[in-house]
Amino acid sequence: MRTSRPEKKTFPVNFLLEGRRVLVVGGGRVGQRKLELLLDSGAQIVLVAPDCVPELANLAEAGEIDYRNREFQTGDLDGVALAFACTDDRATNREILQAARVAHVPCCCADGNWPDGDFVTPAIIRSDDLTLAVSTGGKSCRLARLVKENLRRHIDSVEGSDLTVIGTSHECLSATERQPYHLSPSARQRVGEMIRQVWGVQEFLLLNTCNRIELIAAISREADASGILRRLLQFDKLPPDGYYVKQGFSAFSHLCSVTAGMDSQTPGEFHVVSQVKEALEEAEANGWAGPIIRELTDAAFHVSKDIRHAIGSLLDVEEIEDVALRFMDHASRMLQGRKRALVIGTGVLGTGLLRGLLQRGFTCAWAYHTHRPETPEGVRLIQLGEIATVLPQTDLVMSAVDVKSPVVTSERHAAFLNPQGSLLIDLGMPRNLDPALAGMKTMLADLDVLKHWHRTMNGTLGQARAICQRVLEEHREFYERIHASLRGANSGDAK
Repeated sequence: MRTSRPEKKTFPVNFLLEGRRVLVVGGGRVGQRKLELLLDSGAQIVLVAPDCVPELANLAEAGEIDYRNREFQTGDLDGVALAFACTDDRATNREILQAARVAHVPCCCADGNWPDGDFVTPAIIRSDDLTLAVSTGGKSCRLARLVKENLRRHIDSVEGSDLTVIGTSHECLSATERQPYHLSPSARQRVGEMIRQVWGVQEFLLLNTCNRIELIAAISREADASGILRRLLQFDKLPPDGYYVKQGFSAFSHLCSVTAGMDSQTPGEFHVVSQVKEALEEAEANGWAGPIIRELTDAAFHVSKDIRHAIGSLLDVEEIEDVALRFMDHASRMLQGRKRALVIGTGVLGTGLLRGLLQRGFTCAWAYHTHRPETPEGVRLIQLGEIATVLPQTDLVMSAVDVKSPVVTSERHAAFLNPQGSLLIDLGMPRNLDPALAGMKTMLADLDVLKHWHRTMNGTLGQARAICQRVLEEHREFYERIHASLRGANSGDAK
């Protein structure tokens, strides 16, 4: 009956052997493996063996090791820091171990004597300055080797990683075309957990706003080339110009431009900063993101501040709700002085819309989805299901609520629209107002209409973009530092 392998509790250490003598007894393949690892440590190696494999003979001939072509003698232990008993004879290895114990030299036996030795050498991976060791305390060498090989693949993956952005936005798709790719909170959880299982994805966050859906990640070249990430985001259904893939400094520049508001539908707006921060918090809470993505976003926030400062007053910096209100002012001639409004949504956008309309003298109804807000005096508060009751008396509808499908549709609400006509402004993504409502005695403006109108009214965007690009080039070292940390250079204080 075969007895189980002995187990020993161990304490991992890294010996500092550079310039110190180490004895290896045994010139076979086992001795060769130990000796080659010792050479990597900078040790001065004494090899004792009556014969040795050709690779060791070549090292001796080149003067890289001190080869003593004979049997072991106790005097070989004089002045050495460590000893390795690697002969193919168990009794000889036991003799070397006992002699080392008398000489107070720590000794490792590479056979069944190992439990009586002073230390063991684990399965080791070296990659430049990185060293990883795997040991099971003698329980399973096969398991240690398996883990070692998987770690080797992971290290190769990390060292081949770079910053990557895979996404789509208003620059690629219209609001209607983007809607199927919008990621609700539950969809982000589902997609995020699938992305987490993809080999070669180190860290990532999912950014989902009214005008963009992006995966921002540190991933290997192989993970990107496989196309699996695009399939998980369903971008494989899009034409080549329907989405973008940015890598390296281009990916970092893109994130800086996004956080600076330069790639927003209303260039210069600030909401995107809080949206990126919320995406980062979500990613960290779910274990998707760690120090690399945190460093990336912190750097992007820093650079974006410099971009905003450099641009100064070139852009008429406005939030999307301010643009919507200005558009309403521009298009309000169709209302012929009528000022009865319905605001749908009680978040940041909805609250800003309500405030702006009240300042303009509108009488407002305010529809909420789940959280009943504190209501300003004179404002009628209703639930989403009550919208039809106020539509006949409503001249202006402005909607910004986070829902999966339109809250005002042609099928349910067309018959209730104000017969005098109404102006509908949709800031939602997915869409809040059914596109089919356009033309039913209404004027319907969505995010794409607002974007086109705003850029038409603003003539300095090109100049601002040129300044933004200059600032990005001036901050290239931020990306270089992050890229180096991906490859393990200067990434921390661990020794």
